[in-house]
This record gives sequence, structure tokens and C-alpha cells, in this order.
Amino acid sequence: MGRQLSQFDGRAYTNGVSETDDIAMPRITRGVAGLLSLAAWFGLAAGVVEAVISIGLRYVGVPIGVSAAILWIAPVIDLSLFLIIGAALTLVIRALPTSMRSHVVFLTFLWVLAYIVLEIFDVMRPWAVLVLSLGIAVEGSRRLSVSDRAVQAMARTFVSLLAVAAVLVLTGILWGPLHERAAKSRLPPPVAGTPNVLFITLDTLRADHVSAYGYSRTTTPNLDRVARQGVLFENAFSNASWTLPSHASMLTGLYPHDHHADWRQPMNANVPTLTELFAGRGYVTAAFAANTSYVSPEWGLGRGFTRFDVYGDSIVDDAVRTAFGRRLALNILPRVGYFDIPGRKRAARLNDEFLKWLDGVESRPFFALLNFLDAHDPYLTADPFQSMYSPTPSRGDVINFQFQPDTFRRKPKPTAVEVQAEIDAYDGCVTYLDAQLGRLFGELARRGLDRNTLVIVSSDHGESFGNHDLFGHGNALYFETVHVPLVVAWPGHVPAGRRVSQVVGLNRLAATIEQLTDASSGRRSFPGRSLASAWSAPGSRDAEETDAPVLSEVTGLPGGPPGYPVSRGSLRSLISRDWHLILSTSGETELFAWPDDPEERTNLATTERGRAAVATLTRTINEMGAGGAAK
Repeated sequence: MGRQLSQFDGRAYTNGVSETDDIAMPRITRGVAGLLSLAAWFGLAAGVVEAVISIGLRYVGVPIGVSAAILWIAPVIDLSLFLIIGAALTLVIRALPTSMRSHVVFLTFLWVLAYIVLEIFDVMRPWAVLVLSLGIAVEGSRRLSVSDRAVQAMARTFVSLLAVAAVLVLTGILWGPLHERAAKSRLPPPVAGTPNVLFITLDTLRADHVSAYGYSRTTTPNLDRVARQGVLFENAFSNASWTLPSHASMLTGLYPHDHHADWRQPMNANVPTLTELFAGRGYVTAAFAANTSYVSPEWGLGRGFTRFDVYGDSIVDDAVRTAFGRRLALNILPRVGYFDIPGRKRAARLNDEFLKWLDGVESRPFFALLNFLDAHDPYLTADPFQSMYSPTPSRGDVINFQFQPDTFRRKPKPTAVEVQAEIDAYDGCVTYLDAQLGRLFGELARRGLDRNTLVIVSSDHGESFGNHDLFGHGNALYFETVHVPLVVAWPGHVPAGRRVSQVVGLNRLAATIEQLTDASSGRRSFPGRSLASAWSAPGSRDAEETDAPVLSEVTGLPGGPPGYPVSRGSLRSLISRDWHLILSTSGETELFAWPDDPEERTNLATTERGRAAVATLTRTINEMGAGGAAK
């Protein structure tokens, strides 16, 4: 064969790349342009394969952290990645013998392509993906670097591959707007005069760091103002200590063991949601979420929404949606000193997205879910808030529970000074978030929407700062991880300045919102008593019955960090007016008299008084259907 068509020739070498005069050699393999064309082919192939596999996995219910936008994100990001690699190779191969250049080029491109395909499924450890993809690339490069037919096939299919990628990109870009338009067209006409509903979840905000709950720092003046205009629940508790099951309980009224939303399992598709109820009433519905890990349609939370914005806030977030970008963010960025969540959607941006959408709602009432992530670790925000409470701002590398439930990053034994710095940074993030809430409520008032909008502000869970030697959340069910703020306001319909001391669970919000917005019909779609009885007749029998124990649950994570309760088993918790019982499938039992011991330092489970309370509360848990629910 004289000279292999896929080999870079060294006779007329310009800028380190062969410029052969063999007219039989496909253009895709000649010179700098040929090398970049080859890179483009591999980039388009990687993007098409990743887009199709990702959307297929999402379609069959595998939660992989992507939306339909992956159809355009993967081709664009992967094409850019391979072009960058190709440009670098034009310089690298200068130092290589002529006989090796083609082999190195194909080895590199095949390695990256195989790595991307394997990484999409996220079922192997990173080192295993690297080794296996390298093995595939070595074998493949041996064949491709000496195969005329393979290279010619790439040249022939380039235009077709480009066309397929273009169709995917166009579909990915148009999917959201077309879906929203179609969903709106199916809405029935709304009842005149029905109120709007604004449901705000402040991810990771523990109640005792809100100034309205007695915190020593004035962290939340704007939220405090809303609380004075409505009802504040002093003892509200989430039904899980992490995001997904807690949000699922708020939207369905069900406990985690009923809706099944879990670490690797979306919410049960058969349970009715609050959003579906309002869509059925003719409301236009939208979610704007900053928690890209779990507040997304693929986890079952999207049913009933005409629009759900969670991904694609920036080019950085788009890149993290891809297989290669995700691995880069998880493993490379922290090693070079970047500890924040790449592409994190800040409250200011989320407000902008919501307000822009709101201006296009027109005459229909709206139901909107806003999920803010600014109080989530790593506790990083902009000045002046980052250094508001400490002269030495946190870098975000002391406490970091990022992206995935099995990714634990924190220093083994942070010092007291380091922990206080993290608390200071957390409070700065909360204060920034509150400032943005103030802006949001101001914009609602400017649009004249404050009088006819039911506002609910809460959190999906709290946070640990060394309590019980724990940091973060999702690892236990202690008081600090389930005690959350809850404010309900609606001028003229909810009394102003009322504080409710009864123990209440967030799973009752679905019934509460339904009852408040449709009190005349008497129809009830969700379990549990409306919280409105707690303020409508203080001291009455209805108000007393509102004071029901709250069940919380979290599934175990075998193999997690030593010392974490979820590493030893699944947990169930019941908080009553006097007690907090925590049961583990490992056999551990803890009982705290939380009103007198809010830091839960003294376990009373083995005391004479405690044993009687454990028996009574355990029977209650079993009656609530959670006796055998822990997985």
C-alpha cells in the first residue's frame, strides 16, 4: 500500500502537521484542517451518542441529572472538547516520530470517546472507567490508524453526522418552549378570582439560624417581615433530612415510605401531586430550582408543571451536565482549589428567571415553586455577605457534601475555629438569600400581586455543624436537621403576626394549600389536616388535633463514612410535643426530651420514664405505617 492513507506524513511538514500531496488521502486526515476535522468527527459522534443514551436513560426512569436540553448540550460541549484536544494535538505530535503520529491521534480520540460513553452510565469507579476506556482505545487505535476504509468512512459520514447532531441540537433547544406551549394549551379555564400560590423552599435552612426564631444575628429581616404579615410555625419539622423525599412529602402530603422517593429512586409516579391539582384548576405552573441534584423532573417532581427550570443556567452548568464535565467537576476542580458547586444558580439569577416568566403569565393564576440553594454547602457567596460575620471567609473546603449522596468531602477533624468559620459563612449565605427574598417580595408588590398571592416559605431540611459529631445533612434525623422554618402569609385570609407553637409536619402543606385556595368546595385530595386550624381557632379542639406527631425517615447508606448513623442503618424518627424518638434498623434507639434539650445531648431511652415513652411512640410509628418501611 505504499503509504497508509490515515498516516500523517512527514515530507511536507507545516506547523507540525503533514501536508501530503497524495490526492487519494481523504481531506479529513490532511494537515491542521484534517486533524481538526477528525477531532470534529469524534466530537460529533461523542455528542450524538451521549445525547441519545442520556435521553434514553432518562426516558426509562434512570435519574442521571439531565433534562431534554442534553440533546443540544452534549453535541455542543463534546464537539468543543474534541476540538480543544485536536488543537493541542497539532502541537504535541511535532515531537513524535512520523510513524507514531496517526496512532497517537486515534488513541487519544478513542480514549476520550470511550471514556465519555462509559461514564454516562455512572456504574464504575473513575479509575475503572479510565483503565477500561484506555484498553478500548489501545485496541481501536491499532486498527483505525492503519485502516484506509475506516478513515474514508469517517470522511463520507461527516456531513450525515453533522446533520444528525444539528437535528438533536435544534430539538434540545426547542423542546422546553414547545412543551410549555403544549401544556398551557391543555389547561382548562381557571375560576375567576382564584389566588396565586408562591411556594418557596430555602434549601438547607435550619430554623434556629432565622432571626424570627430567636437567632442572635439578624440574618433574615425580610423573611421576618413576611412572618409578621402572616403565621409563623415555631415547631415545624421536615419529613426527611435531605432534599428529594422532603420535597416529595411537601408536594404529595405523603410520608417517604409512601411516595418512595429515595437516594436512587424517583417519587412514585402514581401518587397525585399538588402541582397536578392546580394544573387541573387551570393554573399556569412553573418551578425554578437551584438544586440540580434532586429538585428536577427526573426524580418525579415535575408532574403537573408547565415549565420546570433547573438546568442550563450557565455554560458551566451545561458542561457539568455532560459525562466528562461531571467527572471533571467532581474530581479535578477541588484539587485545584475550587470548592463551590460549578455553575451554581444564585438567588439573584433565580429571581430573574421567575420574574421574567411571571411577566408572561398574562391573565391566568399561577402556582410557582422556587427552590433556592444559597444556604447549601459549600457556604460560599459574594461580598459583603461572605465576610459579613467573619474576617476570615471560608474557602468552602472544610465541610463539603457535594453533588451525590456517596460523595463525602470534609476534613476528618475540623477545629473549633474552622467550624465557627463555616457557621459564619453559612450565616452570610443566609443573609444574602434573605436580601434576595426582599427583592422578590418587592417586585411582587410592584406588580400588584402581593394582595392575592398565598405565600409559603419553608426549608426542606436543616444542617449539622458538629452536632453529634456530624456535618451536613441526610446523615441522621437529629433535631437540627429536621427543625425548619415555616411561614404562611396571605393578606386578608391568613391572620397577621400569629405564632403557632404546635408540632407540625411539612407533609401537611399540600392539604393546607388546597384548603386555603378552595375552601368552599370541601374537596380534599391530600391526606392530613390543614394547618389553617392551628390559627383559625386557637385553643379549640381543632387546634389541639393539629398538634400531631411528625414522622421523618431516611434510608441507610451502607459503606458511608464511619460514625454516620445512616452508615449503620435506615432511620425513623417521631417528634411529639414532649419527645423525639429515633429508631435505627441497626437496633439503636435514642430518645430526647427536645423542649428541654434542643441540642439532644442526653439519651433517655434506657431510663424508666424513657422506656415507657419509647414503647408508646414506637406503637405510633407502626400505626402510621412506617413500622416496616425502613429499607
